[in-house]
Amino acid sequence: VTDGESYKKAAQVFTGDINPTPADFYKLGLQRHSESLAAMSVLGLPKNDVIFLGFADGSTRFLWSDFWDNGKPRISGGTNVAYSPYKDVYKPGVAYTGENLENELQDIMKSFKPTDIYYPLADDVHPDHWAVSNFTRYAIVALNLNVKEHMFLVHHPQWPVPWLLMPNDSLLPPTDMKDSNTVWHSIPLSKQEEAKKEEAIKQYTSQIKVMEPFLLAFVRKNELFGTKPVITIPEVETKPNLYDKNMPFSLLSIPAGGILDQEIYKSADLTKLASFYYDNHLYIGVQTLSPISKNVRYNIEMRLFYNNSIKRIDLGLVNGKLYQYRKANNSLLKSIASRPIIDKNILWIKLNIPQKQDLRYIFMGSDSIYKGRLIDKIPWNLY
Repeated sequence: VTDGESYKKAAQVFTGDINPTPADFYKLGLQRHSESLAAMSVLGLPKNDVIFLGFADGSTRFLWSDFWDNGKPRISGGTNVAYSPYKDVYKPGVAYTGENLENELQDIMKSFKPTDIYYPLADDVHPDHWAVSNFTRYAIVALNLNVKEHMFLVHHPQWPVPWLLMPNDSLLPPTDMKDSNTVWHSIPLSKQEEAKKEEAIKQYTSQIKVMEPFLLAFVRKNELFGTKPVITIPEVETKPNLYDKNMPFSLLSIPAGGILDQEIYKSADLTKLASFYYDNHLYIGVQTLSPISKNVRYNIEMRLFYNNSIKRIDLGLVNGKLYQYRKANNSLLKSIASRPIIDKNILWIKLNIPQKQDLRYIFMGSDSIYKGRLIDKIPWNLY
């Protein structure tokens, strides 16, 4: 999806310049493009079967949330452009919008007719990885594909353990993902397959120079993939106590610690997501480690898959007030049914969901922002 050109440390090492220019980042993108082809060749995949999309490294979460519609591209990445500058990509010159990225994925899936799709887990803490996960799952649901999904993890706190080449050990799921709605599958590798994997990883020379221990830690005697079952939002006849500190109808539990600096920003540390239907309304609850803060922005985003259309709802709690945003042409408005309930570290919102009888799925995630910086997230799941 991206060529990984915006990794500053890799660009510094690759160019020998402490302050890489957009031209330097572009050259790194070309290098990583070549490295990917070399790695795929080791694994037996010919050059003509490799497709690059050429979207900007570091941009995909913004395209997913804020720059969806065509006509509103985002100037992105180290290359500092709003379109793909690479020639050997699926659509040269494509503008950096979420709609373009999604359309390309769907075009490729419809053309290729896959039986299996491998893509990142939404729990990956790298924003490009979890955003690509969202785009991919969106495409699978939008196209109503009957495929086997295999989700993989790359970046997660203290994982893999340890950051060393240990080919005789197994790759095990992170212990803090036991309540993450992930079903794990381990596939054993032969010694020959392990050796091929190590050889392929070493083709990424620009990355080996800056993160070799981490990359080689993935050379283990198995591959590890996950699947994400659809989560059922219950319909209840009796409204629960929304001030219950145990948070009724919790659907996901997230380990305290988050992505960044959680020892400082405990009010932004998201720990639970809950939801239920009552009296034709959808209730969504979010719990934090410390009391909800007016200095933190709390976002809840949804994509609604109807029988014949896809809509979205984007909500933000800012300074204690709940707002709904029009972020794309398919945004729904006037979904907020009442003022939010905020009680210490618990937030509940009540929503109107139109045409619920035609609703197939809700694709939903949440995050917290402090001073413009992503602090924590509740991974996107299908409900």
